[in-house]
Amino acid sequence: MKISASIQAANQLSLLNDIQDNSEKFDYIHVDITDGHFTNNISMSFKVIKELKQHTNYFVDVHLMLNENSKYAQLAFDSGADLVVVHQESTDLEEFISLSKKYKKIGIGLLPSTSNSALKEYVTFADSVLFLGVTPGFSNQKPVVNLKEKVKDFKMLYPDFAGLLIVDGGVVNEDINDYKELSVDIVVQGGAIFAEHS
Repeated sequence: MKISASIQAANQLSLLNDIQDNSEKFDYIHVDITDGHFTNNISMSFKVIKELKQHTNYFVDVHLMLNENSKYAQLAFDSGADLVVVHQESTDLEEFISLSKKYKKIGIGLLPSTSNSALKEYVTFADSVLFLGVTPGFSNQKPVVNLKEKVKDFKMLYPDFAGLLIVDGGVVNEDINDYKELSVDIVVQGGAIFAEHS
């Protein structure tokens, strides 16, 4: 299992330094990009992905919480993203299938309020599934859904899914072993890593 640091919670005025200062706490870097439409906040830019790939050696996973996913998924990959997750709620099936044919590392995400059953036709084409535990757009929130139960339910519904499982939002250090036991592949943490800036 890998820990991915959500840099939205880091010191934006000294991002690379904050990443370096906390480097022993994580394995990957997680970039949230929102558009103010799908969420109530605008965060990060695609330029950040380029700079991270230029100045660090980290695997960068990008979480798109916006509309126009085909356009922006391409921009994310062109900027150097290693993995991109788009949301089921803003990506119809045909669009996602098209993305999956174009990119190997394309995942599908779910808002806390969306049932796992909504993924029925998507999982065949998904490299990964991201379960969001908080209202999107802001850092250091408490979960509004039980992510452990959501992962368990997903594994019961889709026992043959062989892609990555990602949990994101409100994950505290005390929960890490539980997610490891559930065979979650990537745990995203923001405030738990960059606590003083979130």
